[in-house]
Amino acid sequence: MENIKPGHSLHLFINIKGQWHLLGSTATSQGPQCHCSQPTVLTIAWSDDNPGRRFYKCEEHGFVVWHDKEKSCSWQKKSLLEAREKILTQTEEIKALCAALRQANAKIAALEISRSSGPINETLKSIEDHVTVHINETERMVRKLILYSGGGFALAATLLVYCLKK
Repeated sequence: MENIKPGHSLHLFINIKGQWHLLGSTATSQGPQCHCSQPTVLTIAWSDDNPGRRFYKCEEHGFVVWHDKEKSCSWQKKSLLEAREKILTQTEEIKALCAALRQANAKIAALEISRSSGPINETLKSIEDHVTVHINETERMVRKLILYSGGGFALAATLLVYCLKK
């Protein structure tokens, strides 16, 4: 990222199923002006055709001009697309694990209500123990998945920085 001049902004976007999502940004100042005289920000494209390629983007009109004049070479493109796919897969897994955790929490809430409304029997205690074990396993899996997702993102960012320095 040595080509990003002081006074510019770098926004990291990812395109997921046709929608752009902001992953992060380093806010400083602005790039060249759009035809509407609004300032632009330096943004990284994550499309299939231009993964990791930087461009200036107007908040109102979108794409203005490429910052990186050349497209990335085929191995860079392949590596960045693989990293993007891994991040998307891990994001979906995190969503599924969070949904499972919500279901387990709902079961616990139901158990707490039934426990407060009557005596606890062995079946109820067994179910509660089973749900607690499931919650602990799910939380552990979510923590691991977040760690792996962060590692994948760090790897992709490191690769991007390495490629941009060349």
